[in-house]
Amino acid sequence: MIKKHPYRFRLWWRKRLPWFLIDLGIADKGKDCELVNAEHRWYNIDNKKSGCYYCKKIVNGKKWK
Repeated sequence: MIKKHPYRFRLWWRKRLPWFLIDLGIADKGKDCELVNAEHRWYNIDNKKSGCYYCKKIVNGKKWK
């Protein structure tokens, strides 16, 4: 059985809501996936930093590979 990510609904809403609503804080990212015992899902920010789709965590390095 695959454990579902606790922030998955936030990501679902972030993909569908207009940006001005997201900027107001509706469907904002979680604080940190590790706090809820979940794995990060990384994306490329600027070829130097990686950001998590689910939470606000940003780290140096290419984690998305």
